[in-house]
Amino acid sequence: MNMRTNKGYAAIGIIIVVVIASIYYLEFYKTVAMGDTVFVNYTGTLDTGEIFDTSFEEVAMDDSQAKVWWFKLRTGYEPLEIVVGKGNVLPDFEMALIGMREGQKKEIAVAPERAAGLKDSTKIKEIPLIQTLNKEEELTIEEFKTNFRQDPIVDGIYQFQGVPVMVTEVTEETVHFVLQFQLGQEIYISLGNAKVTGETETEFEITLTPTLGDVIYTLFGEGRVIEIREDAMLVDFNAVLAGETLHYTIWVVRIEKAE
Repeated sequence: MNMRTNKGYAAIGIIIVVVIASIYYLEFYKTVAMGDTVFVNYTGTLDTGEIFDTSFEEVAMDDSQAKVWWFKLRTGYEPLEIVVGKGNVLPDFEMALIGMREGQKKEIAVAPERAAGLKDSTKIKEIPLIQTLNKEEELTIEEFKTNFRQDPIVDGIYQFQGVPVMVTEVTEETVHFVLQFQLGQEIYISLGNAKVTGETETEFEITLTPTLGDVIYTLFGEGRVIEIREDAMLVDFNAVLAGETLHYTIWVVRIEKAE
């Protein structure tokens, strides 16, 4: 074996060492940068320590860990996929990922004004429990088809969200119908669960039967029942996390570097 051969082997050995070192560095020391795709597990809590969201099924199912009253289970649990810089998550959450390595854990707090915003007291509304519904209503042909998913026929009986109606007249543009309620009947309307408790010649009296946390829909938008009084309910139309500081514990599961 001559000197030239020895030098060749040495050069090959150096190349192999460099390649292995590079692979090791890329796999074990690569960090999150803008444009990377990152898979993240996380748990979010409030100042109270109550969990409002998590990517861990075992945490979600663990009744010993306090949850917010409106916490809901998901259909599936897996790490959250984030393309850093795309803006699909809170900016503070996204920026916290920059520089993190696979397997690294970090805790962050996001102030209300950088999360869901501050709570607006004017968006908390009092809604009486006693409501009235006109016995006769009218919709355009298109509105009727959208709501009932059928063409209207005179004397036809239709259901919308459990509310039975009978069509009394169909014109070129509108559909007239009457509500088909019975006293004592339990129904669901946009304001939530209710019961038919009275009627006049032109109206039905409806008594709402809410429970805390019910979601209702009005001209103000989507709201949640936060208090039930003797004759009214308080409904919060703020975003559910408005006014809250959000605490996240995040774990980087995998990093896919941008090409």
